[in-house]
Amino acid sequence: MRNAGRAGFLVAIAFIALGCPQGSPPEAPNAAHEEHASEVAFQLPERDLIPEGMCYDPVGDVFYLGSVRKSKILEITRAGDVRDFATSTDNEIRGFLGMRVDAERRVLWANWHQGKTSTGFDPEVRNMTGISKYDLTTGVLIREYAVEKTGDNHLFNDVAIAADGTVYITSFAYGAIYRIDSETNQLEEFLRMPEGVWNNGIDITPDGRFLFVVGNEKIFRVDLDSDEMLNLPVPEGEIIGYGDGLYLYDDDLVAITGHREGDRVVNRVIRIGLSDEMNRITGIRVLDRDHPLYAIPTTGALAGDELYYIATAQFDKIDESGNLAPWEELSDTIVLRLKLD
Repeated sequence: MRNAGRAGFLVAIAFIALGCPQGSPPEAPNAAHEEHASEVAFQLPERDLIPEGMCYDPVGDVFYLGSVRKSKILEITRAGDVRDFATSTDNEIRGFLGMRVDAERRVLWANWHQGKTSTGFDPEVRNMTGISKYDLTTGVLIREYAVEKTGDNHLFNDVAIAADGTVYITSFAYGAIYRIDSETNQLEEFLRMPEGVWNNGIDITPDGRFLFVVGNEKIFRVDLDSDEMLNLPVPEGEIIGYGDGLYLYDDDLVAITGHREGDRVVNRVIRIGLSDEMNRITGIRVLDRDHPLYAIPTTGALAGDELYYIATAQFDKIDESGNLAPWEELSDTIVLRLKLD
């Protein structure tokens, strides 16, 4: 699977979409159905964004939303005011994926790829994946780190930031974790996942001891003192699902996942209980499931005791050639809010 023939982003999101049903866009309600815990936080009429990643800046109290299709990052205030934070130039088309804010150093880290899902992509110009570092105050690009996607099927997907500023990146399909060391400031391959595991969401404990990674319906813990990787046992009868966003919250994990039940896909937000040693899953609690607004939920961001997350990534609206469905078949870009306590 590391050298899968179907290179590109459409393959990478297949585990999340899992054959998500086509159809009309969800109706935009005034509030979430009462049986669902998530409610609408932001609703953007820009239907063709195709968002995948978002993050939160606790200092500025603002959110950032990355567009795969339109090669830009939006800044959104609590009041719902929206502006372009960063955009790609015509010859540097990139679709933005997982993002995180380093609030202490006032920078934003954003993964990206160059592929046919982005408007204006020309494979003869550049075919890379990477991560960019932006100044949070000005939106200016400070530096980018990239790898060629040819050969090994790289796709930089999600990102976590340690307290010392070290950056950890999941490379989906290639099955590895990359690292940008805070001292050397160089991008390097850090650790390979077990054979066949396509890793996605990632987070790190505040003390920098453990990384947690979700991939192939499993949760892995990496001990950063020894680089030892542990596949956490899942209690009998519990389901992780193919996870996208993964977040540490109050010594537990919160994940946005999808799995099959018969011939349909079930999308959930779950809270994964961890043992005191963080080496075992103690239980899984469903926080929300099959919200009527879901159109391929992907990632989110913790803001206090709430999870804000993308409900309408709409990757199923892009065909194999990179063509987007007509406007009337798309839904508004919707971010949901879910209280965790």
